[in-house]
Amino acid sequence: MIMKLTRKRAIIALSVCLALVAAWAGISYATNTPPFKKPKGTVEVAELCPSFGNSPEVAGILNRLLPYATGYRISREGGTPRSPSPTDLHHLSGCTISGDGRRLLLVRTEMGGWSNEKSWRDEVLGNTNGRRPTPFDAGRWAFSTTPEILRVGAVFSACVPYGDSGLSTYVQLRAPAPADRLDDLRRLAEIAAERAHEAAHCTLPADAPQQQDTAGQQDTAGQ
Repeated sequence: MIMKLTRKRAIIALSVCLALVAAWAGISYATNTPPFKKPKGTVEVAELCPSFGNSPEVAGILNRLLPYATGYRISREGGTPRSPSPTDLHHLSGCTISGDGRRLLLVRTEMGGWSNEKSWRDEVLGNTNGRRPTPFDAGRWAFSTTPEILRVGAVFSACVPYGDSGLSTYVQLRAPAPADRLDDLRRLAEIAAERAHEAAHCTLPADAPQQQDTAGQQDTAGQ
């Protein structure tokens, strides 16, 4: 009799354990936590928006830079491209990348005329809540922000001489990324700026100095 009770208790205990394991497994799978965490999604070249072009390099950077998500969605390109007319000073483009219901990255280009590097930088920082800008070499001006929590990579490119108008391009991450990906963030902004320079039918080299700077150099040389 005692043997039967012991066996019955063992069977009940085993059943309870199996039920708990099954419940734990079900919750882990449903909430995407270990050991059933789904693999990280990938961005394919064919999915990229025009702001990034059809670049395998961009797809590789995004797959390294974007935070974990089981899949990524790239929005349709928005904005109004500039016409080839020399007096057309309007260009706007941009798209976003989302994953698991969160917006993860924004790329945006806008044409404008900024009097100097500080005025451009301050406007981008204000639009992106960026901090601690650090310059890097791209276009006419470029900077990235907060290396320990990567947020923004921005490039200003000269475009047309009329009004000394240029293109402000920035890539903004909406989530932290490893500090060792700073070069990836900067390269992504540089590629987006290069693509925008082409799409906007620019007639000046991207790194052309401001007209007033060029005039000042000529005056100095003549003295």
